[in-house]
Amino acid sequence: MEDLAEQHEHLGRAVTRIIADFAASLDSRPVATRAQPSDLETIFAEELPENGIAVDEILDRFTGEVAAHAMGVPSPRYYGQFNPTPLPIGVWADALSSALNQNAGAWRNGPTSAMIEARVMRWLCNLLGYGPRSFGTLASGGSEANLIALKCARDKSHAEVIHQGVRAAPADLVVYASEQSHYSVVKSADILGLGREGVRKIPTDDRFHVQTDLLRAEIARDRKAGRIPCCVVGVAGATSTGVIDPLPELATIARENNCWFHVDAAYGGALAFSAQHRSKLKGIEEADSIIFDPHKWLFVPFACGAVLVRDGASVLREAFDISPEYLSEDRGGADIEYDFFRYGQMGTRRFNSLKVWMALKFMGRRGYEEIIERQIGLTHYLASRLDEMSGFERLGEVETAVCCFKFLPETARNGTVEDQDRLQQRLQQQIERSGEAWITTTILGGRRAMRVNINSFLTERRHVDDLLELLKRESDKLIGEKGKGGKG
Repeated sequence: MEDLAEQHEHLGRAVTRIIADFAASLDSRPVATRAQPSDLETIFAEELPENGIAVDEILDRFTGEVAAHAMGVPSPRYYGQFNPTPLPIGVWADALSSALNQNAGAWRNGPTSAMIEARVMRWLCNLLGYGPRSFGTLASGGSEANLIALKCARDKSHAEVIHQGVRAAPADLVVYASEQSHYSVVKSADILGLGREGVRKIPTDDRFHVQTDLLRAEIARDRKAGRIPCCVVGVAGATSTGVIDPLPELATIARENNCWFHVDAAYGGALAFSAQHRSKLKGIEEADSIIFDPHKWLFVPFACGAVLVRDGASVLREAFDISPEYLSEDRGGADIEYDFFRYGQMGTRRFNSLKVWMALKFMGRRGYEEIIERQIGLTHYLASRLDEMSGFERLGEVETAVCCFKFLPETARNGTVEDQDRLQQRLQQQIERSGEAWITTTILGGRRAMRVNINSFLTERRHVDDLLELLKRESDKLIGEKGKGGKG
């Protein structure tokens, strides 16, 4: 086996070439593969090798088989979920993190990783308007961050719940969230013993914001039935629509009902960088907890989420801290507060703060401000063009960089709900098969709709124009098929 430094030298040069070539091809390569699961099963159907394989052969297979069929998430023509083009400095920070191989769970295993995580959390807390007592910890993403925050909410509801479980509570605990909230809220309630039926999904208005009068009514009904309102969840950048709930009013409702107020700002939290758009987050500083995903609008590589708490590290420690014998606190130093395993459920933790720290230092507040404002501007441009296109009907308003709409030509307006929903799916599938772009569909008001999110810092107006042309071309094909007797 080669010397360790020589292996890194050889692999570093080869992998750098692969990454550079991949980045250079993003604007031209298909966004989605045409391969089916059976095709990929055939490619990767092999036994565990008896002997090692040369690294050059492994890298050739990566280029020809893995990367060739990967979803083009970094593409400027990817308009799917909140999955951005990663910043190069974040990509290479991941490599540096792997080389150091710190366990960021405890100070003694990762002193600099702990200090950098604490600093990154301070930056994010300050950005969102939290005071000096606030604290936070990184998580794998928004789902885990929501779980951490909702555990804090659950534990606050009754002193003995953390020790005896929810059976210690005098009545059922209830969480309230918009019907636009992320599915992880329901999953978290399940994991925490509250049950999926312990989440009240509150209807939204025609702009997809939670209806606060209905929230108040639902809380009153639960109180009358003897249940305990536990947590109110606000959404700042809903996955389907990008909208932001009326956070100040939700904060008031939570406070009046002695509820924990949690804000899921996994996507929309980045608006705080923008002087033009940060007012949309008014009221977020009143939340007891906030989640924020750097791997969304901060262009940090997967996976990296964060949970922030207003009232300090003790909130997280009370919910999660357990000291195993091999990490006893009796070691005579001030490093205990930098043991991040005490602030969440993960023990072994990757040095994820490095890529966030490097990205924030590289971009600065103004760098993020410029990109976020440009992307929102492009989304408004897309919306205005869709308004001019025959057969397309926009849904809701653009509040972030998400635009939702339907394709409803005259020939489909009198069709069944099922046919209209199927039409949205067929248009999305045709766009995906073209390889020229990738968009998603979602369900709004019980009906299928198209969804576009501009989340790559590489996306320019010409890409949006190309998408509009593609929508027109593929939708015309569907109209033509219907005219020839094809199913709508």
